[in-house]
Amino acid sequence: MTAPALASRYEPREIEARWQAAWNDAGIFRAPERPAGIPFSLILPPPNVTGVLTLGHMLGDTVMDLLARWHRMRGEPTLWVPSVDHAGLSTQVAVRRALAKEGVRFEELPAEEARSQVEKWRAVHEARIREQTVAGGFSLDWSRYRYTMDPAAVRATREVFVRLHREGLIYRAERMVNWDPRLRTALSDLEVVHSEEEGSLVHLCYRWADGSPGGLEVATARPETIFGDVAVAVHPDDPRHTSALGREVIVPLTDRRIPVITDEAIDPGFGSGALKVTPRHDLVDYEVFRRHPGLPMPPDVLDDRGRLASDWVPAEFRGLDRDAGRVQTLERLRAEGFVLREVVYRHSVARSERSEEVVEPRLSTQWFVRVAPLAAPAVASVREGRVRIHPDRWTLTFHRWMEAIQDWCISRQVLWGHPIPVSHCTPCGHDTVSVETVETCEQCGSRDLDPDPDVLDTWFTSWLWPFAALGWPEPTSDLAHYYPTSVLVTGRDIMFFWVARMMMAGEHFTGRAPFSDVYFTGMLRDETGRRMSKHLGNSPDPIDVMRERGVDALRFGLVFPNPTEEDGPFGSATLEGGAHFLTKLWNLVRFTLLHMPDGTPPPSGPPNLPNSAALADRWILSRWRRTAEEVDRALGAFEPTRASTAIYTFVWHDLADRYVEIVKERLFGRLGEPSAREARDTLLYVVERTLRLLHPFAPHLTEELWHAVPHDGELLAAARWPVAGEAPSDPEAEVEMETVLEAVRLMRNLRSDEHIPLEVVPPAWIRPAGPEVAQLLAREQGTVERLGRVRPLTFLGFGSPNPPRSGSRVAELGECYVERPESGPAEFETLRREREKISALLEKTRGRLADQGFRARAPPEVVREAEEKVRELAERIGRIDDHLKGDASGGSP
Repeated sequence: MTAPALASRYEPREIEARWQAAWNDAGIFRAPERPAGIPFSLILPPPNVTGVLTLGHMLGDTVMDLLARWHRMRGEPTLWVPSVDHAGLSTQVAVRRALAKEGVRFEELPAEEARSQVEKWRAVHEARIREQTVAGGFSLDWSRYRYTMDPAAVRATREVFVRLHREGLIYRAERMVNWDPRLRTALSDLEVVHSEEEGSLVHLCYRWADGSPGGLEVATARPETIFGDVAVAVHPDDPRHTSALGREVIVPLTDRRIPVITDEAIDPGFGSGALKVTPRHDLVDYEVFRRHPGLPMPPDVLDDRGRLASDWVPAEFRGLDRDAGRVQTLERLRAEGFVLREVVYRHSVARSERSEEVVEPRLSTQWFVRVAPLAAPAVASVREGRVRIHPDRWTLTFHRWMEAIQDWCISRQVLWGHPIPVSHCTPCGHDTVSVETVETCEQCGSRDLDPDPDVLDTWFTSWLWPFAALGWPEPTSDLAHYYPTSVLVTGRDIMFFWVARMMMAGEHFTGRAPFSDVYFTGMLRDETGRRMSKHLGNSPDPIDVMRERGVDALRFGLVFPNPTEEDGPFGSATLEGGAHFLTKLWNLVRFTLLHMPDGTPPPSGPPNLPNSAALADRWILSRWRRTAEEVDRALGAFEPTRASTAIYTFVWHDLADRYVEIVKERLFGRLGEPSAREARDTLLYVVERTLRLLHPFAPHLTEELWHAVPHDGELLAAARWPVAGEAPSDPEAEVEMETVLEAVRLMRNLRSDEHIPLEVVPPAWIRPAGPEVAQLLAREQGTVERLGRVRPLTFLGFGSPNPPRSGSRVAELGECYVERPESGPAEFETLRREREKISALLEKTRGRLADQGFRARAPPEVVREAEEKVRELAERIGRIDDHLKGDASGGSP
């Protein structure tokens, strides 16, 4: 495909659509079914159809695309599988909320109509997610698109349940679970969010059952649950309650007698040191209950909606929800003299991540996965280095959580999700667990079967995804060639929801870890430091950002300058920085094309320079090689920001600001055709190879520019990755050029110090530090004069007098002087204004460095640049002050 001639301005929208279509038509992102060599594969973490993609999704997707394009250009067969997640409970909650706004209660819909509403929602949001993903230019293999409720996923999910059940690793039991009374379903521990909230601790008098005066002081934050009490427990070593042991008390507002018992789990320092034991509605109470088998098991005093219920609850309170029940129970307790005191205190409150409702601990019969046997191989895979976590600081967090892992509640009492593959036989009571849907009981042959009413936690399918997305349990070609996958890129917030569980499943069902590396991205924050979220209104739709700024500006801004593995700010300034960089590259290529004669061949390798080659040519080739090596090292270490920083620094500073400026005279032929040809060949080689190097970061722009320069091949996306080692390494040239550039910087700084107008080109002098420096600067005199905007440049010998009326600086290369212009009142007023401006900039830069968040997030080179800026600004202020002192004393400085 041939690109049109480059326009004078970089306009991304038309370019992006055209190249996305070209890549799609060429099928270059479709992985081979039988790859030759070692493949690179990864699975797109399936986004939930609860909503649409956020900028956080785009961050992870951009990092994955960098890696996929890099490995593909290196010649490795590359597979990146796209998919979406049905997100069972989350999607049902989203549909429920949407219908509520229309005045429709989801719970009142017939089951089929409810499923239809969820399916409509899924279809709309799945299409939107795909539109956003395609717009991002991500190199996914859409021919292998998967959905966590497609037929193959259903088969895999049921297969895993059946196998684990047969192995005794899935069981059904009555356990204390996290119950969401609004959604009326169990939740796993990971779906519960804890926060500190203010509450009231009520101290009640449980009166003695034998009619003795007084009673036992019991503190509770849940007075509405007293009706489910079966005992009061104290610590056996608490001397305050020694006389209470063996006695009974009456549950307030009832006539039930309950014993006073001892248990070492009781904290004597909490409240009065006496704990009401309500085993069906508190985990600690349940554990105490289990250690005292003589206690009766009460009924639920709160039903699945969180309403007071059962015969144990006085009639006047039955049917009240727990909040109203708490208020009215407390009013009665006060009225009848049971309340001794009430204390305000802060405590941890558990809320449902899905509905934000306060979670109710509840004894419930649920399905569980016995996790400990599955966790051990996953832990070993990390400890033995078969799975590496990046950044490494999260490895310890992983181990700590795995050591304290609990059995996983996998059943959900909702409509949307994979049905649990169990059928209950009414006549004989047997449960038939089967991959296929059964019509008769496997034990008695009865057809009177009831399917289990629950569905599986959505993560029960997601934890299989690295191998299920490749066709497991069928022995597919993709499974044989692309599993285990190479890397998982995801947010650290689902390390335990998903990452750890995938490692367990992979080890158990395939005998291998599902990936060799895990890379955790950071969380995006807005420019005020708040975490980006749709709820706060500070997370725009990525498509809107791409339409306004361009896809590549968004992609580059997501990986530079803030490290992708850190929480960091993202906003208009970051996007503008990315857009400016891409515009700089666009203009650089346009400049390059101006100097390429018709018929210029593509660069097959670095130019064959003579021994007498210009220092600038030797230097830029060596700098390109060093940059390419750094990019390879950084991407290999999963450090995309380090890689992008290396490219940015090379393109902006070395190539555009320095090399191009140095060789302009040669390119225009002013130093002869051989010199011009060497400069053209060097510039074309470096530009073409740099476009390849930058392609994974800004694929649309680089594809457009690559087609504008002489090149070999149909598409840059399918071109060979540049080999750093093909360019010569020339440390000597790099050292020499640094000396030349230091001379240029000194001249520019002296011009600034002396406030020399841009149009004035003053004389300058250098007293070199030694003969080698003198010879080098003499050879490169023209470069120093042109870039430093001084002429003539004269070299002084040791012992010669300093030039009159000149500003000076001393550096490692020697002493530098620039002729100072005559100054009058107007110039001194300009100096004062300049000082105010520089002082404000200095204060702003110092404030930035004082921000510990900036130092923690920014790459080291950015911090160093800011520190150097502070030093230079302070020096400039000092020199201006010297001028102003001369003005105040009435003399000319």
